[in-house]
Formats: sequence, C-alpha cells, structure tokens
Amino acid sequence: MDPPFLRRRPETEVARVIRVITEASTTPAEVEARDGRRWVLKFSGAGPGPYGLLIEYVALAIARAFGTPVPEARPLWLAEDFPWMAGTDEFDSMLRRSPGWNLGIALVPDARPATAAEALAADPAMLETIARSDCLLANVDRMPPNPNLILADGRLWSIDYDACLYLSRALGPARPAEIALPVGHFLRARWPEPRRAPVPPLDFDMLVGAVPGAWIAAAGNDRARIAEALRAYVAAWAA
Repeated sequence: MDPPFLRRRPETEVARVIRVITEASTTPAEVEARDGRRWVLKFSGAGPGPYGLLIEYVALAIARAFGTPVPEARPLWLAEDFPWMAGTDEFDSMLRRSPGWNLGIALVPDARPATAAEALAADPAMLETIARSDCLLANVDRMPPNPNLILADGRLWSIDYDACLYLSRALGPARPAEIALPVGHFLRARWPEPRRAPVPPLDFDMLVGAVPGAWIAAAGNDRARIAEALRAYVAAWAA
C-alpha cells in the first residue's frame, strides 16, 4: 500500500517526455511534470525494475546524509495511457511496462559528464565524502571510464546509484560491513579504506515510508524489516 502523502498531484505527474537518454544503460528520459519542473525519470519497467528504484532512492538519501552532492529524488506518476512522444519502439515498450510510480531525479541544468581526471581535480574533502558514502553503499558503478559524476557551472554532482549492493547486503545474511571501496572504483587508489565516522541521523522509518508499495514488494520484505535492516547496517559500518 502506498503512503497517504503519495498522491497524484501536478508536481508528481509526468506530463511529457522531452528526450530519451540513450547513453545510460537503463534508458531513462528527461521529462516534465505537470507543474513545469524537469526530471530525469528512471522507469520501473527497465532492467533493474522497481527494486532498482528502491535501491537508488535509499542510496541517494544516505549519500546526501554524508554530504555527497546528489540531486533531489522523488517518486513520479506515469499514467497507464501515457501517449508515445519520443524514442524507439523499444523505449515505448519499456514505458508501457512502467505505469504507476517511477523515480524522478531532479534535472541539473547544463550538466555534462565529468571525466575521472576532472573529478580527481575537485575538492579533496568532497571527494572523500563521495568515497565514504560509496564505501558504505558498496557502489560498484564508479569506474575510471565512467565515474558517474556530472559537472554544471563548475560544481560536481554524484549520480546513478541503482548499482549499489547496499540493500541486498543489509537484508541478506549477517556479515561484516565492508570497509574498503569496491575493486576498480576510481577513488580506491586515493582512499582504499575511507575514514569511517558516524553517519548523520537518518530516520529510516520515514525514508522507507516515503516510497511506493510496489517498490517495497519488489524487495520481498515489509517496510519495518527494511528500515530496521538499514539502521543496523549503517550502525555496524560506522562503529
């Protein structure tokens, strides 16, 4: 069941698809909500499915708590009879598989992909913040060829958290929390074991309570179990 405040309002409904982002592996799209705001929409009908949307939503919130520069994220509603507007037949088929709540990532205007060299020239304190959150999240998707960082007006933003193994680790059999960045991570040579510290307070009950029921069902658990597993995993990592 969806939480009461998840309602189909102008700011939560997709009005139109502006363009398909074909360079991304899950083929998201730039969309406009009915209130005129633009988002990058990740679809429940793409490869990772609604479970991937849950992972990314939770991971973004945790990264933000660390101080990592990440865009805002929120569920966006896609109507079942949403008309074809852009893309290929394959994209339209994915869109047809995605009615209901999908994940919107706030569009960063005029952003472009950052190279690893550009990223490594950024503020070391900010890079360490990214390294720390990626360590906790077991983020395997930040390699030198594509560090999944974007630049806009000289500011670095961290994006694409759907490949984090965080939730499966938290919900899986008990095992020690990782203290090293994944092999191949573009920051591993600089911070092989990022400094651990208490994570700023996060209300996991509120965080998990804000996501659509279909995303929770895809995890094979209920909200209370997911929130408790997240709390325990973060506490173990920060100890």
